Amino acid sequence: MKFIIFFTIFFFQQANALDFKKLETESGINFWFVKDKSIPIVSMSFSFRGGSSLDSQNKQGISNLMTSLMDEGTRNLSSTEFKKEMKMIGMKLNFSSQKDKINGNFQIISSQVEKGFNLFYEALNFPDFKLEDIERTKKQIIASIKIDDSNLSTLASNKFNENFFKNHTFSKTTKGSISSLNKIKRNDLISFHKIAFQKSNLVIGVAGNIKEEKIKKFVGLVFGELTNLKDIPKLKKFDTLGKGKKIFNLSTPQTSVLFGHPGLARNDEEYFSLRIANYIFGGGGFQSRLYKRIREKKGLVYSIYSYLLSYQSDGVIVGGFQTRNEYVYETISNVKDEWEKIKNKGISKTELDNAKAYFNGSFTRNFTSTLSISGLLEVVQYYNLGEDYFQKRETIINNLDLKRVNKVLSDIFDNDELFFMIVG
Repeated sequence: MKFIIFFTIFFFQQANALDFKKLETESGINFWFVKDKSIPIVSMSFSFRGGSSLDSQNKQGISNLMTSLMDEGTRNLSSTEFKKEMKMIGMKLNFSSQKDKINGNFQIISSQVEKGFNLFYEALNFPDFKLEDIERTKKQIIASIKIDDSNLSTLASNKFNENFFKNHTFSKTTKGSISSLNKIKRNDLISFHKIAFQKSNLVIGVAGNIKEEKIKKFVGLVFGELTNLKDIPKLKKFDTLGKGKKIFNLSTPQTSVLFGHPGLARNDEEYFSLRIANYIFGGGGFQSRLYKRIREKKGLVYSIYSYLLSYQSDGVIVGGFQTRNEYVYETISNVKDEWEKIKNKGISKTELDNAKAYFNGSFTRNFTSTLSISGLLEVVQYYNLGEDYFQKRETIINNLDLKRVNKVLSDIFDNDELFFMIVG
């Protein structure tokens, strides 16, 4: 029994620490690496700061269109040939455009690393952007935009972003509009590709069954030829967020409501204080105050939640619910009551202890696969959380006391700063 207890404690201490190495290629590309021999797979998570924030005003959606085309063929392989090659060697590769960055994931079976990384090199550096692929992909995105306009939840999300973030680049959708997509030409994509994928914007995390020298060689191969053509400015802070409420009328039996409020950047020293506070308020599912009062006790909504959206330079708190039309304003009133209550009265010691236990215990879920580990390595680097993050994270959480968390609640939560987007 003592051995089992010792092993369990040792495992979690080791898991929470996450022993990684900081490596550098001959071309000067730095990345974090965890060697994992448990399964014969190599996983890489990478990002390039910028994303759809780099879209020009009249060509919104170009970042999303470009990333959608990154696996549609290279200078040497057609779209069909490229996808067939990937399937034959057990390779996975995907790119996606977010509001603040382009994300990517790559996985390959250890026995096929040479072929896999060579294929990855071709895809990243020499996408073909064939006209027929561009037109086909545009049609797919346009079809999805039309579906979004008829989907209550997605429509509410788009309307919320438009009215909450106002003139900030986050007010735009990553997909763009039908009009803006039709303005994008092949040459635009080629030019945008060179700006979007630059060494200076790159962050990489790798985990898997491969030797250090080999992975340095392959990272250098894939990313070594990228250039630095243009400085990518950091995103502006959210200086003028929406307040009050905005209504978008729609003939539906139920209404979707999203609410927003200023928050904190991911590397803010009080980030975990706010994260714990939000977990208790609306982020803890069945255990949250919003759920217990508004769903469980009063039965006003189908579901209700809140979460943090934290970026490099700023952050917001976002929440939402769907309800029958006649319950909309009663539910909003209840949300505001709970907001005011947690601001003025704070949280309890029991709530704090339960939230700490959740965040400490759930963190090890990030270590269940090489892909989740590589993703975690990328995130910690992207937000400049520090090389000692894995050693200090649990200590940061455990050192939070009731006074500190309640002060953050008192300082940040403000009913006058809440914004409600009502669609229905």
